[in-house]
Amino acid sequence: MREVASKLFKNEFRLTTRQKVEHVLGKIARSREALSVIPSEHAEEFTSLLLHLDRESQTLVIDELNPAHGNKRLLGDRPFFCLGRSEGVYVGFQSHLIEAIDWEGYGALRIAYPDVTYYLQRRSYYRVLVNAGDVGTVELQRRGARAIQGQCHDISGSGMRIMLTSPTDFALTEGEYIPLVRFSLNGVELASEAQVRFIGPIRSAKVRQPVRPVGIHFLNMTPAFEQRVVSYVQRRDRELLRDGKL
Repeated sequence: MREVASKLFKNEFRLTTRQKVEHVLGKIARSREALSVIPSEHAEEFTSLLLHLDRESQTLVIDELNPAHGNKRLLGDRPFFCLGRSEGVYVGFQSHLIEAIDWEGYGALRIAYPDVTYYLQRRSYYRVLVNAGDVGTVELQRRGARAIQGQCHDISGSGMRIMLTSPTDFALTEGEYIPLVRFSLNGVELASEAQVRFIGPIRSAKVRQPVRPVGIHFLNMTPAFEQRVVSYVQRRDRELLRDGKL
């Protein structure tokens, strides 16, 4: 976990809103994911669980550390690091011990709510469901085959997932280079090169024009293209978080 910590605690991975922090920490608590606790002045790591977020007192409750001698390492207001995972993504923060408490009949520790929380997933990799009408028809122009069109399902700063009907001439293949992917985003026309990263199964063969999910990765993006897409992803991420859909 120390290797993860050396990568995680950087400004670029800071979560920028308290709402996002609560959302991520809440997921860790509900999933009962193991929490690694690393006292800043010791090489040893200890295991705990995030049990509760106390919004009124702005504190967290974690399980007593395992092995048990780790609890003494936190005495004296000494800082320590906590690392956990939310849906496979590493999350970390620094805290200090407030008091040892009884929690539902078991020993627990009340610790300070983190001032800063870090999330080891770059913003450009966030995938968000697009809002109806935000993204126009997506066109993929191919080498030696007819162009195909589809609808964007979700998008990130590095690619998108498209619901496509099957090509009528040559089938798409994973790894295929796409010289031009073109679509509109909030009324602004955008274009880039791309590569097919995955091709999913047909969703339903019973409809007249069955579709399948196809994931593409943007290549050689212009700064303007990348900024436009990343700005949309960040704004849409906040909307979904606010509406409780993340």
